[in-house]
Amino acid sequence: MITTVDSYRLRHRLADSLRASGYLQSRRWLEAFRTVPREAFVDRFIISSPTGEQTLFDLAVDRPLALEAVYRDTNLLTQRDAGGTATSSSTTPSLMALMLERLDLWQGHSVLEIGTGTGYNTALLCHVLGDHTVTSIDIDPGLVVRARDALDGLGHHPHLIIGDGTQGVVEYAPYDRLIATCGVARVPASWLRQVAPDGVILVNLGYALARLTVDADGRATGPFTDYAAFMRLRPHPAYRTPTGREIVEMATEEGARSTVRIDGFPDYLGARPLECLRALVHPDVHKVIRHDGGGEAHVLGDPATGSWARARFIGSSRAAIVHGGVRDLWDDYMRIAQLWNEHGRPEPARYGLTITPDGVHTLWLDCPEHPVLVLD
Repeated sequence: MITTVDSYRLRHRLADSLRASGYLQSRRWLEAFRTVPREAFVDRFIISSPTGEQTLFDLAVDRPLALEAVYRDTNLLTQRDAGGTATSSSTTPSLMALMLERLDLWQGHSVLEIGTGTGYNTALLCHVLGDHTVTSIDIDPGLVVRARDALDGLGHHPHLIIGDGTQGVVEYAPYDRLIATCGVARVPASWLRQVAPDGVILVNLGYALARLTVDADGRATGPFTDYAAFMRLRPHPAYRTPTGREIVEMATEEGARSTVRIDGFPDYLGARPLECLRALVHPDVHKVIRHDGGGEAHVLGDPATGSWARARFIGSSRAAIVHGGVRDLWDDYMRIAQLWNEHGRPEPARYGLTITPDGVHTLWLDCPEHPVLVLD
């Protein structure tokens, strides 16, 4: 891989910006972001604007323009499946930096990365730790092959595995750190077994990061630390998550109609902390907020059961609810909202998780001694 003066300048500009904004705090990660060329791992990618407009960049077509885009602090979409669902991306650098700092990695630590993706994050880990202590796994053979080629080009040779990330990688266990660059509904018990006592698991559940420490008994406990949302871990290459359009289409059917009084709505219904809690408790229920001529509508869908709900607000205290399927998703949602209200509408960082070796997840508020919910 040949890097250019422009690449050098842009790398330093991005890294210095991440340091100035507080995402990079240690010298070693600052130097990693200054040194590892992101463009070695992405050649053709899409950037989405806040309004949803998508722009394609290609280093082979317009290198200067694409190179500038590579070093924006933004997510780069690098792969879609046949249905248009995103299946790989290069994570927003500020989030990558935050997670790497949260890992509290030191020389000699071994790390397992779940979700190789483009390989850029893998390269940052190799730069700081050295290749022999870094293991990375991805379900997509094509991604692993491309990542290996890019890493080889930079002189890095970590352990790269094609396989189901939910199973971890027993061969090189135990690990001092496990970082998941994908979202999970629940933390697999295999991860706990493969992390050494006092080791750390950093993982996205719902719309937040959890930093869990594994004890000598194989139990993991820790708080949620930051907002984050990753593509869901794929147990097999054909796995896909539904698009927002598909969720909305589910809710266009006729269902049971009711008009209910909802005190205090809609002032907090779309609150970010509430959405974090909802996505954590019901990870397979997807939510879309639509704005059209009829006002604001909240749409919920569970593709696994075919259940859906649609709520359109009438004034400030009533909502017309339409729902269908075997689950009453709106009722489930209201129970989560009530729980959040009872807790004082906390930010995600006040919540935490304890996970037993056999996989039981208990949500707690402020400390493990205050459990509030056992997650299904």
